[in-house]
Amino acid sequence: MKLFYLILFALVLHTGTPVLAKEGKGVHPSQVSNPQNPVQIELTAKENFIIVKNAPVGSLLQIYSVVGIKVKEIEMKEPSGEYFVNIAKGYYIIRIGETVRKIAIR
Repeated sequence: MKLFYLILFALVLHTGTPVLAKEGKGVHPSQVSNPQNPVQIELTAKENFIIVKNAPVGSLLQIYSVVGIKVKEIEMKEPSGEYFVNIAKGYYIIRIGETVRKIAIR
């Protein structure tokens, strides 16, 4: 029984110990260096074109409807460029690797 009270007492003392944190600069997730993806991929849309910058060569540009159906898939032959997409007007989700954006085709 003494052991029980000793452990309980130690836990009570330990939970009252404050945790100190040092003040420092915060790091935004986009600033973290990732060896597989060192540069942030930029995805934008203009009319029937999807503009891609800094994409890894050989990756897939995937276009999904808002309900999650894959509409089109394009293999990236260059890291940057404009890709014509012949799809209906509306809202879509585009993805290259872990980068995902919502776009509107007008």
